[in-house]
Amino acid sequence: MPGKDRLLLAGHPHHLVRKSRDQKPVFLDEADYTHCLGQIRALSQQYELAIHAFCLLPDGLHILATPLGDPGNLSRFMKALSCSASSRRKRLHGATSVWEVRYRSSPVEPGQWMLACICYIERLPVTQRLASSAYHYHRSSYRMRLGKTHQYWLEDPEEYTRLGGSIEDRAEAYRMYMSNGLDPHEEKMIDTAVKRCRLTGSRHFVREVYRKYGVLG
Repeated sequence: MPGKDRLLLAGHPHHLVRKSRDQKPVFLDEADYTHCLGQIRALSQQYELAIHAFCLLPDGLHILATPLGDPGNLSRFMKALSCSASSRRKRLHGATSVWEVRYRSSPVEPGQWMLACICYIERLPVTQRLASSAYHYHRSSYRMRLGKTHQYWLEDPEEYTRLGGSIEDRAEAYRMYMSNGLDPHEEKMIDTAVKRCRLTGSRHFVREVYRKYGVLG
């Protein structure tokens, strides 16, 4: 359990968030977004993470990832990703880092909560009024999930693969799921959990994890 108040679990998906201070822009041009996406892919391989979903926003980023080995690699990955963006910002734009001091993380319960978290992340451009639909936003994993990009490097979790026998079948089922949106209660729980670095999931999941690791809820 690296970190003073952050719980990192081996083999579990984690909702990772890094935000800027005072909603200042992190990415200053389109090339900054492209560079960050390339770094997510490269660094996830270096630190042995399975990337399930991502969304880059003007003031930060959201990633859903599972550590395939040491869960501490989540922190190493986020540090390397943040440093890469800051170095590029200083080198090309002459601007200082705007990141908050620490990233936020929420371990996610496998099953329905995993799928709900993917949906939450890929719907952020819509909920934050950056795009009319998730499909029209090119800085998230949604279009890749639908097979609309040249490369497909997402690691689809079992919860997603059960939606259909092919990429096309899964994409169609997921498209319907996305169009319905999340229950407002689910959406609020996901948002609150990651902001507070708590667990995302059912009461049973939260109780069992906290019992196992001796954490007071």
